[in-house]
Amino acid sequence: MISEKQLAANRRNAQLSTGARTPDGHARSSMNNLRHGLTGQIAILPTEDREAHDRFCGELVDSFNPETPMERQLAQSVAEDNWRLNRARAIETNIFALGHEGERREIQVALADARTFKAEANQFQLLTVYEQRINRTMHRNLHQLRELQAERREQSDRALEEAQLLAQQSLLNGLPYDPAKDGFVFSNAEINIAIDRGNRLRQAKLNNLTNADPASTTHKPRAQPNPFAAQAA
Repeated sequence: MISEKQLAANRRNAQLSTGARTPDGHARSSMNNLRHGLTGQIAILPTEDREAHDRFCGELVDSFNPETPMERQLAQSVAEDNWRLNRARAIETNIFALGHEGERREIQVALADARTFKAEANQFQLLTVYEQRINRTMHRNLHQLRELQAERREQSDRALEEAQLLAQQSLLNGLPYDPAKDGFVFSNAEINIAIDRGNRLRQAKLNNLTNADPASTTHKPRAQPNPFAAQAA
């Protein structure tokens, strides 16, 4: 526990350092921790940069075609990391540009680059560290996103195959088929398209085999019954 004298001294010192007092001072103080925006958890950007950021990230996220909340989260993380990498490269370019004031000829520009690199070596090293960290995070998130999407597609393909078999079995039994009763999210039209595609794919493979070996005695595979063909017609 501190003494009364120490407590009184602390109070006096606190009165001497009260932080920013003016509106401009408060504005500058609020930006003390914002330097390059590469490691911050909260993005503070001007309106134009925010619009460019949102447009850039939005297009990248859409390109991944995320379909679940976790896929969207990982896709957003990958997009944000790409934005940070671009920002780091722009900062590096701007540091070099600072040394080009008044420089015009090629030799002078080259010497200016060398002087800038030497004078700002610590900043370049720090940018390299940030880029490496961002790259590692981005690739980890991208790997997780691809794994999730591959697993989802595999589950969807397996479920569609099961739905086709059950639909065909219902046809053989003379019964209508309702995919929802078996827990499938596919419509009858989607199952119909899958069965038709499978039949055409088998026929195409047979045609290729026959063209490659006209003497082949391979029997023509039987087309799978399509319980929805009559409905489609």
